[in-house]
Amino acid sequence: MVYQVRLLKGIFEPYRCRYQLQNAEAVTRFGSKLLLLYFLSLIVFTVAGYFGIGSESFSKHISTMSETEFETGKLLIMGGNMIVGLIYPSLYIFLASLYFWIVADIPYLKLVVVQMTLFCLLLLEKVLLIPFFILLDIGNDGNPFSFGVISQHFLSNDYFIHVFSEISIFQFFIIFLQYFYLKGFSERNKYFVFLMLGLFYLATWFGKAFLAYIHVGVFV
Repeated sequence: MVYQVRLLKGIFEPYRCRYQLQNAEAVTRFGSKLLLLYFLSLIVFTVAGYFGIGSESFSKHISTMSETEFETGKLLIMGGNMIVGLIYPSLYIFLASLYFWIVADIPYLKLVVVQMTLFCLLLLEKVLLIPFFILLDIGNDGNPFSFGVISQHFLSNDYFIHVFSEISIFQFFIIFLQYFYLKGFSERNKYFVFLMLGLFYLATWFGKAFLAYIHVGVFV
C-alpha cells in the first residue's frame, strides 16, 4: 500500500489515515507537503513578528529607548521570528519524531508524517491568535485558548504563568490525536505511550516558557 500525505485528512479522518499509514510500504507527496509547512510557518511567524506579537517585554521599554535602539529591537524581533519560523517546524517534526522513534520503536518516517499533521494544528492556533493579540492588545499570557488568563489570578510568578499559557485546548487536542496515532503504531503498553507523550509535552511547555521569560531588551 502507498500512502499519500494529506495533512488535513490526517486530522479529520484519523481512523482511515492511521490504518493506511500503519500498513503503508511507501509514502508519496512527502516533500511537497513538508515544503508547504515550512513556507506557512515562515509566513505565520513573520506576520506575528511584524505586529510585535510576543515582544511585550521589549515594547514596555520603548519610552526609555533612543530611536536607534528601538529600530534595532524591531529588526531583532522580526529577524528572530523569521528564524524561529524555520527552526520550529524542524524541531517539532524531526527532533520530536526522533525522540518517539528511540523510545517507542516506531518507523521514523511514519512518525514524521504524524508530526507534520499535528504541526498543522499548531499553525492554526497561531493564526487564530493573531487577531486576538492585535485587536485586544494582549500578550501570550492572555491567550484565550490557554490557562494563562486563569493562572494570573492564582500565581504571581511570571515563569509559571508562561508555563500555563502554553497549555491550551489546542494542545490537548494535539496530544489526544497524537496518542491515537502512536497507540496504533506502537506495541508498547498504552500507559507507556501516554507517559512518553506527557514527558515530551511537559518538557516542551517548560522550555517554551523559559524562552518567553527571557527579556528581549537584554539583547538590545
